[in-house]
Amino acid sequence: MTEKPTGGKTTVESPIGESLQHLERIAAAMPDNAAAHYNLGLKLAQIDELDRSLDEFRAALKLRPGLLEARINISGVLLQKGDFDGCIEESLKALQYRPDFPEGCINIGIAFMNKSMPEQAIESFQKCLEISPDSVPAHVNLGNAYLAVGDFDKSIEHNTRVVSIDPNFGMAHNNLAVAFHHKGDAQKAREYLEKARSLGYAVHPDLVKLIEES
Repeated sequence: MTEKPTGGKTTVESPIGESLQHLERIAAAMPDNAAAHYNLGLKLAQIDELDRSLDEFRAALKLRPGLLEARINISGVLLQKGDFDGCIEESLKALQYRPDFPEGCINIGIAFMNKSMPEQAIESFQKCLEISPDSVPAHVNLGNAYLAVGDFDKSIEHNTRVVSIDPNFGMAHNNLAVAFHHKGDAQKAREYLEKARSLGYAVHPDLVKLIEES
């Protein structure tokens, strides 16, 4: 029983508190301003108007081809829309501009997980760790991917790294419970299950039943 990948939404949050209507007026008044389209794209993505956000990010990118944040946010929106191949394509383009951009590797890995290709996902998440060794999204998604391929020791390794960085990361405790259950360590499975539940993580009822009856 594996969890859904974590992360993969747009990776750069808007610092702007303006209303959607205000940002729309700015973009309409400044059609050749990449930042105006980019900021509107962020706002639209935040309220899940994904098609419109794609249009604005693409407009920003057309005006400023080197605007890496627009390209990586396009990949994140495509991921949300379930266009996994499109997400991979845009993320690879972003990495051509900047090979040390960890969000590109994360989005590619999550897309591969959604395509039921965990081996390729593992490779991409590992590349992210080469760039950012303490990346919590990379470690937790690696933990998920290793669960998917049945490498429970590796899953434990990466989820343990997550909780050492962020002790309140409920998904990591949940995944540790899963991994230890599969390894036959009922005591540790119960301990991590209870920790995940105490943190308010929505543990799957089937997992609770499996561990409590083991």
